Amino acid sequence: MMLTLLISCPKQPGNDIDVYLEPLIDDLKSLWDGIRGVYDAHIGEYFTLHGVLMWTVNHFPAYGNLSGCVVKGYKACPICGDDTPSHRLKNCHKLCYIGHRKWLPINHPYRRQRAAFNGKLEYGTPPEPLNGEEVLRIVEDINYIRGSKNGGSVGENDDDRVCWKKKSKFFDLEYWKYLHVRHVLDVMHIEKNVCNSIFGTLLEIPGKNKDGIAALLDLLNMGVKTDLQPKYGERCTRLPPRP
Repeated sequence: MMLTLLISCPKQPGNDIDVYLEPLIDDLKSLWDGIRGVYDAHIGEYFTLHGVLMWTVNHFPAYGNLSGCVVKGYKACPICGDDTPSHRLKNCHKLCYIGHRKWLPINHPYRRQRAAFNGKLEYGTPPEPLNGEEVLRIVEDINYIRGSKNGGSVGENDDDRVCWKKKSKFFDLEYWKYLHVRHVLDVMHIEKNVCNSIFGTLLEIPGKNKDGIAALLDLLNMGVKTDLQPKYGERCTRLPPRP
Protein backbone atom coordinates (compact mmCIF):
# COMPACT_ATOMS: atom_id res chain seq x y z
CA MET A 1 0.00 0.00 0.00
CA MET A 2 1.46 3.36 -1.07
CA LEU A 3 0.32 6.83 -0.09
CA THR A 4 0.75 8.64 -3.39
CA LEU A 5 -0.94 11.92 -2.55
CA LEU A 6 -2.19 13.68 0.58
CA ILE A 7 -4.10 16.97 0.34
CA SER A 8 -5.54 18.48 3.49
CA CYS A 9 -8.84 20.35 3.78
CA PRO A 10 -10.33 22.88 3.57
CA LYS A 11 -8.11 24.20 0.77
CA GLN A 12 -8.22 21.05 -1.30
CA PRO A 13 -8.14 21.57 -5.08
CA GLY A 14 -11.56 20.06 -5.84
CA ASN A 15 -12.04 19.54 -9.57
CA ASP A 16 -8.52 20.86 -10.22
CA ILE A 17 -7.03 17.73 -8.63
CA ASP A 18 -6.11 16.59 -12.15
CA VAL A 19 -3.05 18.83 -11.95
CA TYR A 20 -1.73 16.78 -9.02
CA LEU A 21 -2.67 13.49 -10.68
CA GLU A 22 -0.62 14.02 -13.85
CA PRO A 23 2.65 12.59 -12.40
CA LEU A 24 0.72 9.57 -11.09
CA ILE A 25 -0.90 9.03 -14.50
CA ASP A 26 2.54 9.14 -16.16
CA ASP A 27 3.81 6.45 -13.77
CA LEU A 28 0.74 4.30 -14.40
CA LYS A 29 1.29 4.56 -18.14
CA SER A 30 4.86 3.35 -17.66
CA LEU A 31 3.64 0.43 -15.56
CA TRP A 32 1.09 -0.50 -18.23
CA ASP A 33 3.78 -0.57 -20.93
CA GLY A 34 6.09 -2.52 -18.63
CA ILE A 35 9.31 -1.76 -16.75
CA ARG A 36 12.21 -4.00 -17.75
CA GLY A 37 14.97 -5.14 -15.50
CA VAL A 38 13.06 -5.61 -12.23
CA TYR A 39 14.87 -8.16 -10.06
CA ASP A 40 13.01 -11.05 -8.42
CA ALA A 41 15.03 -11.90 -5.31
CA HIS A 42 13.13 -15.17 -4.75
CA ILE A 43 14.04 -16.88 -8.02
CA GLY A 44 17.09 -14.73 -8.76
CA GLU A 45 15.96 -13.51 -12.19
CA TYR A 46 15.05 -10.26 -13.88
CA PHE A 47 11.57 -9.74 -15.32
CA THR A 48 9.34 -7.07 -16.90
CA LEU A 49 6.95 -5.53 -14.37
CA HIS A 50 3.45 -4.56 -15.49
CA GLY A 51 0.80 -2.84 -13.38
CA VAL A 52 -2.75 -1.50 -13.69
CA LEU A 53 -4.95 0.73 -11.57
CA MET A 54 -8.12 -1.24 -10.83
CA TRP A 55 -10.18 1.54 -9.21
CA THR A 56 -10.06 4.50 -6.86
CA VAL A 57 -11.47 4.42 -3.31
CA ASN A 58 -12.88 7.71 -2.02
CA HIS A 59 -15.83 9.39 -0.35
CA PHE A 60 -18.67 10.85 -2.41
CA PRO A 61 -17.40 14.45 -2.91
CA ALA A 62 -14.05 13.07 -4.10
CA TYR A 63 -15.97 10.72 -6.39
CA GLY A 64 -17.16 13.80 -8.26
CA ASN A 65 -13.68 15.34 -8.41
CA LEU A 66 -12.08 12.17 -9.79
CA SER A 67 -14.82 10.89 -12.10
CA GLY A 68 -16.06 14.25 -13.40
CA CYS A 69 -19.63 13.43 -12.40
CA VAL A 70 -21.97 15.86 -10.63
CA VAL A 71 -22.53 14.76 -7.01
CA LYS A 72 -24.73 17.55 -5.67
CA GLY A 73 -27.88 19.31 -6.76
CA TYR A 74 -30.92 17.94 -8.54
CA LYS A 75 -28.93 15.46 -10.71
CA ALA A 76 -26.58 14.10 -8.04
CA CYS A 77 -27.00 10.35 -8.61
CA PRO A 78 -24.23 8.95 -10.83
CA ILE A 79 -26.44 5.98 -11.75
CA CYS A 80 -29.78 7.72 -12.35
CA GLY A 81 -28.23 10.71 -14.11
CA ASP A 82 -30.85 12.94 -15.73
CA ASP A 83 -33.64 10.82 -14.20
CA THR A 84 -32.53 11.38 -10.59
CA PRO A 85 -35.74 11.58 -8.46
CA SER A 86 -34.89 14.64 -6.35
CA HIS A 87 -37.20 16.80 -4.25
CA ARG A 88 -36.53 20.20 -2.68
CA LEU A 89 -37.62 20.46 0.97
CA LYS A 90 -39.17 23.87 1.54
CA ASN A 91 -38.54 24.11 5.28
CA CYS A 92 -35.28 22.17 5.68
CA HIS A 93 -33.84 23.90 2.60
CA LYS A 94 -32.27 20.66 1.44
CA LEU A 95 -32.58 18.26 -1.45
CA CYS A 96 -33.75 14.73 -0.77
CA TYR A 97 -33.57 11.78 -3.13
CA ILE A 98 -36.63 9.59 -2.77
CA GLY A 99 -36.42 7.03 -5.57
CA HIS A 100 -34.41 4.39 -3.74
CA ARG A 101 -37.30 1.89 -3.63
CA LYS A 102 -36.99 1.17 -7.35
CA TRP A 103 -33.96 -1.01 -6.59
CA LEU A 104 -36.16 -3.39 -4.58
CA PRO A 105 -37.68 -6.53 -6.15
CA ILE A 106 -40.76 -5.71 -8.21
CA ASN A 107 -43.13 -7.39 -5.69
CA HIS A 108 -41.51 -6.01 -2.55
CA PRO A 109 -44.11 -4.69 -0.05
CA TYR A 110 -42.21 -1.42 0.48
CA ARG A 111 -43.10 -0.42 -3.09
CA ARG A 112 -46.78 -0.27 -2.09
CA GLN A 113 -46.33 1.60 1.21
CA ARG A 114 -47.25 5.20 0.54
CA ALA A 115 -47.34 6.69 4.03
CA ALA A 116 -44.01 5.25 5.13
CA PHE A 117 -42.11 6.99 2.32
CA ASN A 118 -43.17 9.82 0.01
CA GLY A 119 -46.90 9.23 -0.27
CA LYS A 120 -46.63 7.54 -3.66
CA LEU A 121 -46.44 4.03 -5.04
CA GLU A 122 -43.18 3.00 -6.65
CA TYR A 123 -43.38 1.39 -10.10
CA GLY A 124 -39.93 2.35 -11.35
CA THR A 125 -37.16 -0.01 -12.36
CA PRO A 126 -33.47 0.53 -11.60
CA PRO A 127 -31.47 2.13 -14.41
CA GLU A 128 -28.48 0.48 -16.01
CA PRO A 129 -25.20 2.20 -15.06
CA LEU A 130 -23.13 3.59 -17.92
CA ASN A 131 -20.01 1.66 -18.86
CA GLY A 132 -16.67 3.36 -19.34
CA GLU A 133 -16.98 3.65 -23.13
CA GLU A 134 -20.39 5.36 -22.83
CA VAL A 135 -19.07 7.79 -20.23
CA LEU A 136 -16.06 8.63 -22.40
CA ARG A 137 -18.31 9.32 -25.37
CA ILE A 138 -20.30 11.84 -23.30
CA VAL A 139 -17.36 13.67 -21.72
CA GLU A 140 -14.87 13.46 -24.62
CA ASP A 141 -15.46 17.01 -25.87
CA ILE A 142 -16.01 18.77 -22.53
CA ASN A 143 -13.40 21.51 -22.18
CA TYR A 144 -12.89 22.02 -18.48
CA ILE A 145 -11.23 25.32 -17.52
CA ARG A 146 -8.96 24.85 -14.53
CA GLY A 147 -8.57 27.44 -11.79
CA SER A 148 -10.84 28.74 -9.03
CA LYS A 149 -11.52 32.01 -10.86
CA ASN A 150 -12.22 30.49 -14.26
CA GLY A 151 -13.49 27.08 -13.13
CA GLY A 152 -16.21 25.55 -15.23
CA SER A 153 -16.85 23.60 -18.39
CA VAL A 154 -17.45 24.94 -21.85
CA GLY A 155 -20.84 23.67 -22.95
CA GLU A 156 -21.78 22.49 -19.46
CA ASN A 157 -25.43 23.48 -20.01
CA ASP A 158 -25.88 21.05 -22.89
CA ASP A 159 -28.69 18.61 -22.22
CA ASP A 160 -26.54 15.50 -22.65
CA ARG A 161 -23.87 16.79 -20.23
CA VAL A 162 -25.99 18.06 -17.36
CA CYS A 163 -24.60 15.33 -15.08
CA TRP A 164 -20.96 15.73 -16.14
CA LYS A 165 -18.53 18.60 -15.58
CA LYS A 166 -15.25 17.32 -17.00
CA LYS A 167 -13.42 14.38 -18.51
CA SER A 168 -11.72 12.31 -15.83
CA LYS A 169 -7.92 12.39 -15.95
CA PHE A 170 -7.91 8.61 -15.58
CA PHE A 171 -9.27 8.23 -19.11
CA ASP A 172 -5.72 9.04 -20.24
CA LEU A 173 -5.05 5.41 -19.31
CA GLU A 174 -5.92 3.38 -22.40
CA TYR A 175 -7.52 0.58 -20.39
CA TRP A 176 -9.63 2.78 -18.08
CA LYS A 177 -12.71 2.84 -20.31
CA TYR A 178 -12.83 -0.97 -20.33
CA LEU A 179 -13.00 -1.41 -16.55
CA HIS A 180 -16.41 -2.45 -15.19
CA VAL A 181 -15.78 -0.63 -11.88
CA ARG A 182 -13.70 2.53 -11.93
CA HIS A 183 -14.54 4.31 -8.66
CA VAL A 184 -15.49 2.77 -5.31
CA LEU A 185 -17.09 4.61 -2.38
CA ASP A 186 -15.37 4.51 0.99
CA VAL A 187 -17.87 2.72 3.23
CA MET A 188 -16.27 4.16 6.39
CA HIS A 189 -17.43 7.70 5.55
CA ILE A 190 -20.95 6.54 4.69
CA GLU A 191 -21.28 4.54 7.92
CA LYS A 192 -20.00 7.48 9.97
CA ASN A 193 -22.46 9.95 8.49
CA VAL A 194 -25.44 7.61 8.78
CA CYS A 195 -24.46 6.66 12.35
CA ASN A 196 -24.13 10.32 13.36
CA SER A 197 -27.56 11.12 11.95
CA ILE A 198 -29.25 8.17 13.69
CA PHE A 199 -27.69 8.79 17.09
CA GLY A 200 -28.14 12.55 16.82
CA THR A 201 -31.84 12.04 16.15
CA LEU A 202 -32.47 9.34 18.79
CA LEU A 203 -30.63 11.28 21.52
CA GLU A 204 -31.89 14.69 20.34
CA ILE A 205 -28.38 16.14 20.24
CA PRO A 206 -28.56 19.88 19.48
CA GLY A 207 -27.42 20.58 15.94
CA LYS A 208 -27.44 16.88 15.04
CA ASN A 209 -31.15 16.11 15.32
CA LYS A 210 -32.79 15.47 11.95
CA ASP A 211 -36.30 15.33 13.43
CA GLY A 212 -37.10 18.96 14.21
CA ILE A 213 -40.07 21.14 13.37
CA ALA A 214 -38.77 21.83 9.86
CA ALA A 215 -38.71 18.10 9.09
CA LEU A 216 -42.27 17.66 10.36
CA LEU A 217 -43.51 20.57 8.26
CA ASP A 218 -41.87 19.09 5.18
CA LEU A 219 -43.63 15.77 5.84
CA LEU A 220 -46.93 17.62 6.03
CA ASN A 221 -46.22 19.38 2.73
CA MET A 222 -45.65 15.98 1.15
CA GLY A 223 -48.87 14.62 2.66
CA VAL A 224 -47.02 12.11 4.80
CA LYS A 225 -47.39 11.50 8.58
CA THR A 226 -50.14 14.09 8.97
CA ASP A 227 -50.70 12.92 12.57
CA LEU A 228 -47.34 14.49 13.50
CA GLN A 229 -48.52 18.04 12.86
CA PRO A 230 -46.99 20.51 15.37
CA LYS A 231 -49.36 21.94 18.00
CA TYR A 232 -49.06 25.72 18.04
CA GLY A 233 -49.72 27.46 21.35
CA GLU A 234 -49.52 31.06 22.57
CA ARG A 235 -46.10 30.64 24.16
CA CYS A 236 -44.57 27.57 22.55
CA THR A 237 -44.93 24.99 19.82
CA ARG A 238 -45.39 21.39 20.92
CA LEU A 239 -44.06 18.57 18.80
CA PRO A 240 -46.05 15.32 19.17
CA PRO A 241 -44.07 12.20 20.14
CA ARG A 242 -42.79 10.30 17.12
CA PRO A 243 -42.87 6.50 16.89
